[in-house]
Amino acid sequence: MRMGMGKAVMLRLPSKRRARMDGTALSARHSLSPEITQLVARHKPGGPLERAFYTAPEVFAADLARIQHRHWLFAGYAFQVPKPGNYFTYQVGTESIIVVRGRAGEIRAFHNVCRHRGSRICSTEQGHAHRLVCPYHRWTYELDGALVLDTRREFGVDKESLSLKPVAIVDAAGLLFVSLSDQPPDFSEALATIRRKMAPHAIGRAKIAHQVDYIVKANWKIVFENNRECYHCPPNHKEYNTAAYDVQRDAAMLDPSLQPGMDAIVARANARFRALGLDEGDALSTMTGVSWRCHRTPVVEGFVTQSMDGKPLSCLMGDIKEWDSGTLRTTVFPNFWQHTNCDYAAAARLTPIGPDETHVRGYWLVDEKAVEGKDYTLDRLLPIWDLTNKQDWKICEDQQAGVSSLAYTPGPYSLVRERNVAHFLDWYLGELRT
Repeated sequence: MRMGMGKAVMLRLPSKRRARMDGTALSARHSLSPEITQLVARHKPGGPLERAFYTAPEVFAADLARIQHRHWLFAGYAFQVPKPGNYFTYQVGTESIIVVRGRAGEIRAFHNVCRHRGSRICSTEQGHAHRLVCPYHRWTYELDGALVLDTRREFGVDKESLSLKPVAIVDAAGLLFVSLSDQPPDFSEALATIRRKMAPHAIGRAKIAHQVDYIVKANWKIVFENNRECYHCPPNHKEYNTAAYDVQRDAAMLDPSLQPGMDAIVARANARFRALGLDEGDALSTMTGVSWRCHRTPVVEGFVTQSMDGKPLSCLMGDIKEWDSGTLRTTVFPNFWQHTNCDYAAAARLTPIGPDETHVRGYWLVDEKAVEGKDYTLDRLLPIWDLTNKQDWKICEDQQAGVSSLAYTPGPYSLVRERNVAHFLDWYLGELRT
């Protein structure tokens, strides 16, 4: 601020100079209230959050502004827009995004907001358009976002300044991630790792065999916390436990005498992965980076995929040549996880709706050439993950009900079986503090 002619004049620095060290312009930041700042400061590491983090509208608004509207979000798959003009939309909070394939094959993302008077342009979740046309006054945009209408004469503004506002988008081996920030966080290491490890599964040549939309009556953080541990698995996930080593892995960390047996299982699995030309892995669920992971874990010996009986659920995917490629587990905070097997992948996309409500879209992917009724049937493909999902959503809803009680006070986390939950909360609180 400077003083001049008796008035206070606010100096406006160029946008790059007004950017925070985290890469987000100050104008795009959401200021935390003193109450939320105190909540963050009061948190005791090694345990759950206080009630307000899961129930307060003010915290939910901060989550949208500082987490959902800034970080890289999984929006969908590249194969969902196979031809020029194919598009889909994705909405988080007030922000709607158009993902569209251009005439030269490139995939772009734009804010779903007309540059005239702000109307939504695409009102359907997916479709095809030769051009993007606003239904209000028929302002028309090319697939690269450029406005077609010559606005100079009637509106006094050059059309070049009225293109659709772009949204950052990256293609991670067929997984499309978007960021609503003008200067998104660095995603380069995650992008390179996901592209390398996912490549043999050729997600770009997959298709959605089935998808389910779940409405979970719980805060989005409770849903993600549930994903980050398997302490709850023994009493709740009988079906999932038959195909994965999560429970045995935790048991070995608690009882060192069991670790040699677990190490031998991992060694045999890694020998197989090397023979198949795949990356090695382990049985752990630790994040690869601060906010993402992509690593391969073994399925239970005698199984060739994560299924109820260990038998294939579809034909081999992509460039995988033999059964049993383990499970490539991919997680990206704050809204995505996927288990990719040799014959199918199961994924979840989280979208916060309100302080106590989350939309979860469940995906089941198979190879694009797989034929339903011949290569796979839904009654075999769906159960292991649909059952696990529904079991988890019940757990999450019960926890939401409990943390909403005045009697709730945060307890301690297991130093072994809930360490990844603590990691997630450390990341989350760090983003609020930034």
